Amino acid sequence: MFYCAELACAGEYLTLAGAEAGHARGARRLADGDSVWLFDGLGTVGYAVIVAADRRAGTLKLKVQRRDVIPPACPRVELACALPKGERQTVLLDMATQLGMTEFYPLLCERSVVKPGQNAMQRWRRICLEACKQSRRAYLPVIHGPLTLTDLLANRDDRCALCVADPSGVPPSQVSSEGRERLLLIVGPEGGFSPGELMQLVDAGAQTINLGKAVLRTETAAITLLAYISSREVENTGTDT
Repeated sequence: MFYCAELACAGEYLTLAGAEAGHARGARRLADGDSVWLFDGLGTVGYAVIVAADRRAGTLKLKVQRRDVIPPACPRVELACALPKGERQTVLLDMATQLGMTEFYPLLCERSVVKPGQNAMQRWRRICLEACKQSRRAYLPVIHGPLTLTDLLANRDDRCALCVADPSGVPPSQVSSEGRERLLLIVGPEGGFSPGELMQLVDAGAQTINLGKAVLRTETAAITLLAYISSREVENTGTDT
């Protein structure tokens, strides 16, 4: 599966270039006549056949055989999370994308110890793109810039249900998003939310979710919440998400 920002219609030709073409020709060793799946990150997927490879230009000419649109998930599952350290950010975004995260908000909390670097958003997008390709996700998560809890809550509306990982909460089985278009999962730093931040979340109508007795790392808590939501969707629909 390869990323292509602009997918042609069935019967038309397109050119795959850059890193995606290099991956197809190099690591995957694809050649003329081989078939590939393409996606634009916005829900459109295509099935295409390689017509010709231009090694000098580093491009592949493809003929699109089929193009489909995958309906978006409902509710959309978004994640607002304090940043873990180092490579644990990669683990967080990779797994969250595989589990169906549609948007990511890096959260700046009172007890946060990590702030994103200058090129962080570009790196995060690459991680999410590779995770989409690996897991066959048609939607590339939207990556937002870092924001505070106050800013995050200011941008929500009645179509969004809030869920917060906190030991004071109810079991995950009691999470409810009925009638909502969005489900926003919120995870704080490893030091936890401050009392003031937790009160702010409760006042905004957030459901607090208890993930068990263990003290989880930030990325573990986020993935646990996402995995539960993903498994619940499978139970409700009887199909893979």
